[in-house]
Amino acid sequence: MIRKYFSWKIMICGVFSIFFVQCRIPYDPSLKSGQSNSLVAEGFIDGASISTIKLSRTRQLTVGDTAVKMNELNAVVSIEDDHQNKYSLTDAAGKGIYSSSNVLNLNPANQYHLHIITSNGKEYLSDFVPFKPSPPIDKVDWELKGDGLHIFLDTHDPNNATRYYRWEYNETWEFHSVYYSTAIYNIGSNSVTPRSEPVFICWQSDNSNNVLLGSSANLTSDVIDKALLTFIPFHDNKLSVLYSIWVKQYALDLKGYNYWQAMKNNSENVGSIFGPQPNQTVGNIHCISDPSETVVGYIGAGNSFATRIFISNVSMPTNWNIYPDCPLITVPNNKDSLLYYFNDGGYDPVAIFHLSSGDINYSASYGQCVDCTTRGSNIKPDFWP
Repeated sequence: MIRKYFSWKIMICGVFSIFFVQCRIPYDPSLKSGQSNSLVAEGFIDGASISTIKLSRTRQLTVGDTAVKMNELNAVVSIEDDHQNKYSLTDAAGKGIYSSSNVLNLNPANQYHLHIITSNGKEYLSDFVPFKPSPPIDKVDWELKGDGLHIFLDTHDPNNATRYYRWEYNETWEFHSVYYSTAIYNIGSNSVTPRSEPVFICWQSDNSNNVLLGSSANLTSDVIDKALLTFIPFHDNKLSVLYSIWVKQYALDLKGYNYWQAMKNNSENVGSIFGPQPNQTVGNIHCISDPSETVVGYIGAGNSFATRIFISNVSMPTNWNIYPDCPLITVPNNKDSLLYYFNDGGYDPVAIFHLSSGDINYSASYGQCVDCTTRGSNIKPDFWP
């Protein structure tokens, strides 16, 4: 009886084992390759600042792909309204970025669209869209939480006419080298000389990468409260001295909001079994020459609103800054030592010391501890205090 019981158990386990092994057969669906070389139009018809449209092309990505973005050059780009007014945009830098020469005097009562003729003669139009002025941003503020510093904004429209919002930001921060360097190594002559350009104070900037959206459509009042823009982790170098964030707010129509929401889902919310499936996001730009051609982008119109705040390291906890490992060493003034430390060893000179014996030594440390231009620019931004 016992032998039959165990035989039955072994048989059941064997059946389940075969079942689970069969469930692990790899699934390799045959996928169609995506369309490449589609025109991409990014930008906004802005009545409050310079209107800028970026034109580029999609392309197939491969493993280890390092190719640069395919900018669309030599296009004829203009903004047009429904009263036959036309405003030309030019690509002054030759990088596929087409801008107005000044802030356009746009009539809020009119509707607007974008007109593009590419260098190969194809013609593109965006749909006419209403002019949506953005209300002011009430405030951009911050607070410290368990994972770092959270930056958010409040805004509202007292006329309850906006409802759909999009935000972009640019952040800039000042940071310092660990050491103030007064000397520089010259590779050609294998020598150290006094430094003429300071490399102690630098600045670095970055743009928002995520799609930032807000909606009050389900609320009685058109109010956005504490919409999170970004957060800075504890001890991050961005807040080692002084940090600034410049935020720009756009008012969207419902179609524009749905487009950007789909773009957000495609780029940020995929990857899990419960996440949304990627979809072919349809914008409001069409190829007149070939209606079957796919075009990527949504062009809205209105008055944007922008504001800037600064956050100082003085407002952070006293243990916010953590300095890197930056040993200070002495390098004797001989050709072999200079080559070993400065040419091959990753060190930069800090200062020149004249000894009582008449000899010269150099203090030195790792390059990233001495020269801030390895991580940023030593040119002070115009808006910096």
